[in-house]
Amino acid sequence: MSGVRPGAAGRVLIGALAWLGGRARWALALSALVALAVPQLAAALRPFLPALVAMVYALAMTRIDLRAAARLGGGRRAARAFAAAAVMVGLAPLAAFGAARAAGAPPDVVAALVYTLAAPPIASAAGFAFIMGLDAALALEVTLAASILAPLAGAPLAAWLLGAAAPVGGLELALRTGAMIGAGALAAALLRRLLGPARIARSGPAFDGLTVLAMTVFIMPLFDGVGATLAAAPGRAALYLALGSALILGPYLALRRLRRGAAPRAGALALTGGTRSVAIYLAALPPDPLFGLFVALYQIPMVLSPLALSRLARRDRRGGGEGG
Repeated sequence: MSGVRPGAAGRVLIGALAWLGGRARWALALSALVALAVPQLAAALRPFLPALVAMVYALAMTRIDLRAAARLGGGRRAARAFAAAAVMVGLAPLAAFGAARAAGAPPDVVAALVYTLAAPPIASAAGFAFIMGLDAALALEVTLAASILAPLAGAPLAAWLLGAAAPVGGLELALRTGAMIGAGALAAALLRRLLGPARIARSGPAFDGLTVLAMTVFIMPLFDGVGATLAAAPGRAALYLALGSALILGPYLALRRLRRGAAPRAGALALTGGTRSVAIYLAALPPDPLFGLFVALYQIPMVLSPLALSRLARRDRRGGGEGG
């Protein structure tokens, strides 16, 4: 397949996708507005959310050399990646649960914190790191390790911490989240075999554009019913937006303040620790208007983060913040 040349229509499509990919940061920032503007489409797509989660994973993993990634299973780099992933999906939700309960946070906020921090980084975290000039290879390794650990450890831990408040048991939640990630990995392997590594490597900007389209479609069902919940609970919405922004941007900004600039490796860890694929739990759990509102609003700082953080990362590199 890799030797087949696209026709004129195919070249136009690839060119259009490459044009969109070159404007990925701005296009991603507009995707949440598109989702809010078309609520009927959001409702129509909601039953397909598990498949859309798998699709986003598939597109991100198609660009990965899975054979090379399999070498992550041995060596010092693998140990570091799995250690970082264990902290992200294991210790982080445990610590957040204890802190939130001690602070008297309401149950919906506790649940939002636990599910978010028990989720793996978003599938495109390495792409975000590349855009920002951070260590994209490290971001990829940690994302892969966390994607393996999240169904095995993160999902059961979340169900155990939330106890009776969790609508799905740990084993069932692990199976549901694992199925979505596994389906995405399988589809990625098939696509990579069909298209060939050389064509995929040549088509990086087009894949960026395709990812923007996929993310726009993926985000839409997250906003199903959000308008009514937002009108009924504007205070909760403001709290969720602030909480989501703190979870996504906080690790990088805190690191930058402590170090007077975020170094590429540490910045990649902060980025993967902040940008989590919490929608995987929304897709796995029964409908919950408040959790749905949180997940939808979480996408706003998520899609804005490449714009905001890439500027900070460039400033850090100019200011000599690359040490360590």
